[in-house]
Amino acid sequence: MSEGWQDRHVLITGVAGFVGANLAARLQQVGATVLGVDVVNDSPCLRVLKVSIPLWVADVTDPTQIRGVVGHLAPECVFHLAGSSHIAASQARPLEALEVNVQGTWNVLEACRQLSKPPTAVVVASSNHVFGSLPKARVPTCALGHRAYPAIKQDSVRQAWLEDDPCQQTDIYGTSKGMVDLLVRSYGAMGLPVAALRHVNCFGPADPHRSHLVTGTICDLLEGKAPIIRSDGTPLKAYLHVEDVCRAYLLVAESLVNGAILPGAAINAGGSPISVLALVNMILGLSGSELVPDVRGEDASQSGYVEILDDSRLRSLGWAPRPLHEGLLETYNWYKEHGGAQWLSQ
Repeated sequence: MSEGWQDRHVLITGVAGFVGANLAARLQQVGATVLGVDVVNDSPCLRVLKVSIPLWVADVTDPTQIRGVVGHLAPECVFHLAGSSHIAASQARPLEALEVNVQGTWNVLEACRQLSKPPTAVVVASSNHVFGSLPKARVPTCALGHRAYPAIKQDSVRQAWLEDDPCQQTDIYGTSKGMVDLLVRSYGAMGLPVAALRHVNCFGPADPHRSHLVTGTICDLLEGKAPIIRSDGTPLKAYLHVEDVCRAYLLVAESLVNGAILPGAAINAGGSPISVLALVNMILGLSGSELVPDVRGEDASQSGYVEILDDSRLRSLGWAPRPLHEGLLETYNWYKEHGGAQWLSQ
């Protein structure tokens, strides 16, 4: 794999989803032979990105199904993206979220471990959400290595979550992803070349979820509606274009192969932090709209939320995200060309 991705057999679980479909498209661009596993055999994400791959219908929570698929395909590399990715839905259906995120992960890792020739790299989707909000003076101050957007109000010394900081989020989604990180560490200790990628909020083409801030804001604007902010606008987070996330996945896999990342590691992929209100205003400016955000302040749990990841390790390996405004403009134009959310019904 260190020689490149050409003709490498790569398996993606959850390939029909937003990130999975984009990752499949990216891997095809670099010459890989992409194989997919999902609970469905098609999706709007795959169709709109024109991704046509062999796709096996299987449930990651079923060990027999997953052992069968992985054993049959014997992939050289695995990206395990299948899981419950929504915080509210995970909280509403905790057992379901734990089964798909935790049990699904150990099923995939165990299936890979039992192969006579295990994959040379397995990369598992974790989450920035494992940490929760940054308390003041909780973690050592560290250089982010990149400039934050000036729209951020620097009312205190900003710090960042380091990769070895404890996973202390208490909601079901954050807890389940923290357990995923522990599974990755354990299987790495058993000799499986596996790592977890914790990336921040993701946006870009073929995102079917209007509940996501960037996607919802763009679709609202294209429909002539004022974008809704359910928090008070103060949460401070980072956002990455899906192409930057896909490049991070590939780099982590390559680094497992060449030894730059050790098995069992959890790697952060962050970006320049920006407040929710500043982000929405940036999209408004890029679109040329004169609408004003509808700041409702309904979600009090997000007030004052601060989430910044130290991603210096990934950057030292050669990864760097594009400027936020460039990715947002490209995404806005993509949705405009595809009729807002109309592509979902095509």
